[in-house]
Amino acid sequence: MIYLNGVTDEPYAFGNRQPLLANANLDIPVGRYALLSPVPEMHRQIVDVLCCLRPPRRGFVRHDGTVSWAIGRQGFIRGKATGLAVIEFVSEMYELDVDATFELVADLVTDPKTLAKPMEHWPLYARQEFSFALALAPAFDVYVIEGAIPFEPCRFTRLWLALFEERLIGRTLILSSYRQNQLADYCLKGLIYERSELRIEDDLDQCISKYPPRRSRSDSGTGDDGFGGGFDDGQLI
Repeated sequence: MIYLNGVTDEPYAFGNRQPLLANANLDIPVGRYALLSPVPEMHRQIVDVLCCLRPPRRGFVRHDGTVSWAIGRQGFIRGKATGLAVIEFVSEMYELDVDATFELVADLVTDPKTLAKPMEHWPLYARQEFSFALALAPAFDVYVIEGAIPFEPCRFTRLWLALFEERLIGRTLILSSYRQNQLADYCLKGLIYERSELRIEDDLDQCISKYPPRRSRSDSGTGDDGFGGGFDDGQLI
């Protein structure tokens, strides 16, 4: 579960400080939630709060169990580090067996030989596959996904979706996506952000009708209709 206790936050977004939450109190029990709102531009900041990637100005967020990083967020899968180095880093952070983690990722991605090369030389599809494959290594209690779940008809998508559905059994999913069909397929309730508040609504169809998913400004500027990128600096906590 995720517990928000008197959370007030005004993070910087789009060059200015934005009011995000005002004394928000909410218990998010085990379940599958579509993050919806009239302002998807602020979903990134909401995800930061839910994942404890950034502390709020007042109040606190508490987790029962482990919560993932913001899966699908672009930024971390780049630079001179190799995929092997990142696998070792994540394995150490989450106390995983390095060999088992490497085997999982290598079995999923299309070209395992890429893992030994600097990520700055990887094609986009390799970065996308790697970021989603690595997210299945830790046994998270809560999976938070920001962006589209893998959807292109290929071997990686079939294998990843099968493993992901296994991982979700008895666990929580919070999905922020502009793809309405994915929200309908994977979620059962709406996690609604509106007027500096968060609330849960049971009728997902009604939620999607009232708050139709769309690309945020940050999404639409990428020109990428793929299924995501990676991690931002500081996400892996």
